[in-house]
Amino acid sequence: MQLRADGERRPRGARALLRLVALSSLLAAALPGVTAQAARLVSAKGSQPGGYGRIVLAFDVPVAVKARVAGTILTLNFGQTVGAFSERIAAGMPDFVSIVRRDPDGSALRLALQRGYRVNVQEAGEQVFVDLLPESWAGLPPPLPPETIAELARRAREAEAALKASKPPPPPRPVAAEISNAPGRTRISLRLPRDTQPVFEEAEDGQRLTLAGAWRIDDQAARGRLKPEIGSIHVENDGAGARLTAIPATGVRVETGRDAEEAVIDFLWTPPAAAKAEAGSEGQKAAAADTAKPAAAKTETVAAAPAAEAAKAPAVKPETRATEPPPRRAGSGLVFPFAKSVPAALFERAGIATLVFETAEPIAIPPPGTTGLVPLGPPQRVGNLTLLRFNMPSGSLVDLLPISEPHGWELAAGDVVAPSESLVVKRASGGKGRVAVGVALPDPGSVTWLDLDGERVAVVTAGPARRAGVPKPQRFVDFELLPSRVGLAVLANADDLAVRPDIDGISIERENGVVVSGITRTPEPPVAEAGDLVVERETWEPARRGDIGAMLRQKYAAAAEASNAERSAARLALAKALMANGLDIEALGVLTVAAAEDPVLDAEAQTTLMRGIVTARIGRLDEAEKILSAGRFARNPEARLWRGWIAARQGRWAAADASLNAGMAVLERYPEDISAPFYADASEASAELGDWDGALRTIRAATLGADALTRDRATLLRARIDEAKGGVAAALESYENLEAKAQRPVAAAASLRATMLAQGLHKIDTEEAIDRLETLTLTWHGGATEAETLGMLGRLYTEAGRWRQVFVTARRANILAPEAPATRAMQDAAQVLFEDLFLGERAASLGGVEALALYFDFKEFAPIGRRADEIVRRLADRLVALDLLDSADELLDHQVAHRLTGPARASVAARLATIRLMEGKPLEAYKVLEETHLPSLSEDLRRARALLRARALSDLSRTDLALETIEGESGPDAERLRADILWTARRWREAGEAHEALLGDIWRGRKPLDEAGRSDVIRAGIAYGLAGESLGLERLKAKFAGPMADGPDARTFALLTRSDAPRTPAFRDAARRATSAETLGAFLAEYRKRYPEAAVPERGSDGTASRAEASGTPTPKG
Repeated sequence: MQLRADGERRPRGARALLRLVALSSLLAAALPGVTAQAARLVSAKGSQPGGYGRIVLAFDVPVAVKARVAGTILTLNFGQTVGAFSERIAAGMPDFVSIVRRDPDGSALRLALQRGYRVNVQEAGEQVFVDLLPESWAGLPPPLPPETIAELARRAREAEAALKASKPPPPPRPVAAEISNAPGRTRISLRLPRDTQPVFEEAEDGQRLTLAGAWRIDDQAARGRLKPEIGSIHVENDGAGARLTAIPATGVRVETGRDAEEAVIDFLWTPPAAAKAEAGSEGQKAAAADTAKPAAAKTETVAAAPAAEAAKAPAVKPETRATEPPPRRAGSGLVFPFAKSVPAALFERAGIATLVFETAEPIAIPPPGTTGLVPLGPPQRVGNLTLLRFNMPSGSLVDLLPISEPHGWELAAGDVVAPSESLVVKRASGGKGRVAVGVALPDPGSVTWLDLDGERVAVVTAGPARRAGVPKPQRFVDFELLPSRVGLAVLANADDLAVRPDIDGISIERENGVVVSGITRTPEPPVAEAGDLVVERETWEPARRGDIGAMLRQKYAAAAEASNAERSAARLALAKALMANGLDIEALGVLTVAAAEDPVLDAEAQTTLMRGIVTARIGRLDEAEKILSAGRFARNPEARLWRGWIAARQGRWAAADASLNAGMAVLERYPEDISAPFYADASEASAELGDWDGALRTIRAATLGADALTRDRATLLRARIDEAKGGVAAALESYENLEAKAQRPVAAAASLRATMLAQGLHKIDTEEAIDRLETLTLTWHGGATEAETLGMLGRLYTEAGRWRQVFVTARRANILAPEAPATRAMQDAAQVLFEDLFLGERAASLGGVEALALYFDFKEFAPIGRRADEIVRRLADRLVALDLLDSADELLDHQVAHRLTGPARASVAARLATIRLMEGKPLEAYKVLEETHLPSLSEDLRRARALLRARALSDLSRTDLALETIEGESGPDAERLRADILWTARRWREAGEAHEALLGDIWRGRKPLDEAGRSDVIRAGIAYGLAGESLGLERLKAKFAGPMADGPDARTFALLTRSDAPRTPAFRDAARRATSAETLGAFLAEYRKRYPEAAVPERGSDGTASRAEASGTPTPKG
């Protein structure tokens, strides 16, 4: 027989019933799919039928219960932890029980009895019956209720049958209950598959949604978010299915519905007028978001179509190689006859023309004749090629022409060259999918590598049918295409460069691919023949001789006295005379009057060209370029020349080089003092593009008839060429001479370059270079020199670690010359430095106050996108560490309101809510969390926001909502917060139990407690004392008397656990201090431990040692 709690034995009938119960439990446990879960006490009721008291504990799973009586205290120990529950024991049996308390750790239930009783415990499945029998009780203990016995028998039979022929039930599928708000409506939505049909039915006090089968409704996202004045929801999940009951508040109605994706339950009410306006704004945002998604998808679909069509397009067949050249007789050049058609090539490098024939026939060198072409040596044989090299004649062009009488080639020299095709470079695909470069060379011959003056050059010959070449050098990272009239010459800059014949020309490749840009340069349009010029030596030079004033008065008079038919011509002549003498503004005025009175004159191209040139000469460059770029001037050489002049003034050197070279022939008809600056501009453009040989050739013409300023410019360019070619000593000497003697614009540029070169050669240190450049910024303003000086000064400031001066200089350069290349480069460098100061290695060395000052003074240098958001987050941490909470609030509020979306916005909103809690603004913290709520966030972010929301609600005295928000959350931070909420609400008994639960089983170690542990014990004791909880005080004393005995709070603890403690002044003083103590700091400390990357630092901590500066890797954003 089994012993009862009072030592008596159970009768045989009870033992049979117990065996039945055990069989039912065993069978239920053996069923597949049944998993162990934490027990939950569904109900605890008390009753007092005739002569005894009965306690009925109903669990959701079988739980072993042991009873122990000590005096008038009954302790019911559970076999496992049991969650919180509502009980009606004392109310149902007041004659037997006076107080009922659950242990904070959920392991026991303690009852204060009215007197001593004998206890009998009977377990029946999920129910446990505890009978309190008087000492005078005689006979058998009270039996179980008949319905309980019948239920156990039925369950045993069903379990036995299910064990024999059951299949494992599928695990329940979770479906989240999401909540969304709009004015006048709160919606609970569940996303369901199309084939799932929910059942909606009326409930006693609302509407119920039922999902039959293996479903589990998860209301975690909606928990605590439904306002009590709207209603509430209740979720039940069991083996039969899941049910969600919506209970509306007074004045609220409930509607249900099902569409293709969701089942919804709407709480509806009439919103105020202000809410309607807000609803319109929210609706527009949602509509914009919904519209953006299909639009993006449509764009993606349409964009894929052309690629697919291109893949299906047939490949272009290569052109058939022509073998016969056009008929042409030999001229006065060097004639090389051959018995059959011979591929050839002619290219230029460093002033030397190289002629190549692909033939084994011997070659005789003809006499130079009038060409002046004398070979530098006898013909050279390299493989199948024969080479001849010539010095390029001064002032002449060299061309290679196919001839038919006799059959062969003619090398000619003269002022013009015959028309030929320009080879176009394009991106191609090499072996293994590597990037290559293709050149569509018609009728290519063989490829041969030559060693010319220490340089590797690949020469590709071409047949005579279609002459094609490279009109000007084309430079790439890995190679350079040399200028050629026939064939192709490739100068290698990489050892593994390969040049191969391809199906449609020549392919240039490397093992790992060549480095090319995404856009190929289109060939320059051919230049038309120059007709009448606006600026011409024959008309300008006479206009500048003799008595200029008398001449101009005469032309003024002629224009005034001319007839209507002759007046326009007279005015045009006057305008040219004014231009020739530098009176450009007056000339423009005359042109404007003439064009206004004569529409025919205004429509003439020469008049428009003249207006464009004079507009450029007076400095209105943008307006002049617009005039000169008209379609009718696209091939006009003089217009292109002046467009190049404008581009040079604006620092657009690639455009200047192309336009100036295209119009260079016009300069022969210009006066020397006018043409010299154009030659200087062309030379400078070549130098800026790295073509030092081209710059050296052009600079000679810039000194003919030039004024002092242009001559100084030429000298400066020669010094730059010397520096580029390694003559740094001579270059430095020239710079210093120019700095002392040249015209002021050139002297300023020379001073800049002398400083840069001297600092690069370590002849002066960084500080001296900074002093020189700072002086130069004070003595010279304007043009590219000032922009380059500021750029160099910014680099030196960076080397010296003078961060503020770097940004001040970059800002100044951006104001003075925003379009200058040096300014753009400095702006980019300043942005990189700014990012490194806040996110890179330099962040650790930057003080907190200095970092804040740099950010707020130079925030325009902050990067865009996620990196900028990370800088703001780090800066907010620095502000919090310096106790500048209002500034941190302002920064993060701007991020949330204007910058971020989605999970990233929700994450930053959590940081902002933390700061507002620290500021004592719980309502604003709650609002920002509500405004940034999203139903699908990562678990860590959702949990962190739930804790902050609960804390804000607690500070707003919304205790029940706060507790509901963190219901089901576990962990030290959640338990700490729950205890703080109860403490703030002055729910003393629950607060005491919560603080006691924080300590766990640390009391078993019998070791002294740390400061946090002692604080929790003291708070628990004060809470129990204020609540009048003698049971709690006794339990607390039993657990912590030993650990607290040796600590600094031993006397306080002894005072708090006295039976008469609440009536003593010392207790009231301790309670007053404890209740007024601030609890946010302890909560945030636990919060930081759980979320170190998402939490802000401690308020008022040292900014330079904060976590925001110590971390070097940005936190990824959702």
